[in-house]
This record gives sequence, structure tokens and C-alpha cells, in this order.
Amino acid sequence: MGKKLFKVGWLILICCVVLVGSLAYADTKTETNLEDKLRALIFNFKPDSEPDGFRGIKWGQDISTVEGLVFHSTDPSYGGVALYTREGDELRMGGAELELILYGFWQDKFCDVRVYTKGFSNWSIFKAIIFEKFGEGYQGNKYIERYTWWGEKAGMVLDYNEISKEGKLVMWSKDISKQQEEWEKEQVKKGVEEGW
Repeated sequence: MGKKLFKVGWLILICCVVLVGSLAYADTKTETNLEDKLRALIFNFKPDSEPDGFRGIKWGQDISTVEGLVFHSTDPSYGGVALYTREGDELRMGGAELELILYGFWQDKFCDVRVYTKGFSNWSIFKAIIFEKFGEGYQGNKYIERYTWWGEKAGMVLDYNEISKEGKLVMWSKDISKQQEEWEKEQVKKGVEEGW
């Protein structure tokens, strides 16, 4: 019995090595990087559920084309992500009452949305709605209420703080996220060139 388990263990290990190796080889043939491919395997959305925006606003949509935005604050990330609420937004999703919805615009393009809940009851309903719509996501630690999804167009994190009783869903555009990372690298490069 012990030898069979040992052989099965080795077989699983070999399959994993072959899978990662084939993904690495395929990575040399395409522009998608290995990290994204592995994330997609682990953190994927339910089929046909990956968001291309939120409540009628598409990722990358110009701020000038969105009506009813009210400035809320600025997240200093990537030189500033302007956060807005939206007039007439329904702060309810099914039976869950939402505390706040913030729409993020980076360089005047819609890049992310942040949805907040308060209280365990609202969180439980909200989480059930998210799971029904997108699948259960990936939970890295079964003792921590944090779930992750990773797709071709979007990423998403849902988490809950048991101390503050606050829930938060963040959805973002992968394309704009890549642009933000490039912007940040450029700022580092400028800092090195100009700062010495």
C-alpha cells in the first residue's frame, strides 16, 4: 500500500512539472505571461461571468462619457486614481445593503470599482450573490474570508474583516492595471536618472 501511494505521489509531481513546463514553453510562443496563466488556472471566474466593467461602465471608458459622477476622494496609487460615487446608484444588491460604491478612474479611464458592505448579515448575502454570479473564487486560507478571481480582462478580490465587520469587493481592469504598472516602472526609471 505504501509503495502505491509513493508511486501516485510521484505521478502527481511529474504531471505538475509537465503542466508548468508546457505553460512555460507556451509562454515563449505568446505574449501572455506564465504568472497570468497560472493565476487563470487557479483563480478563474465561472464560465461566461468575467466582468467587462460595472453597472454599464466598461473598463477603459472615458470619464467624460459617464453621467452622474460625484467626486469622492483620490487614491494616491499610480499618480492618483480619482474615486467617484454615482448619483442614483442603488446601494442594494439583492437582500444586501451596500455601504458605498466607488468608481475609480485613472488618467480619466475607468479602471476599477470598490463596493463596501457593513455588518455580517449584509456581508453573508453579498458574498452569496458574488459566488452565484462569478463562482466561489480562490480562498488561500480557509480561516480568512478573502477570495480571488483572475481572468483575461479583469481581476477581483472579495474580503471581510471580522473585527470591523466590513466587507469589500474590488474589481479591476487587467489592461489598465498593466498600464499602471508600466507607469510606475517609468517613474522609478525617471527617479533613478534624475535623482542621482
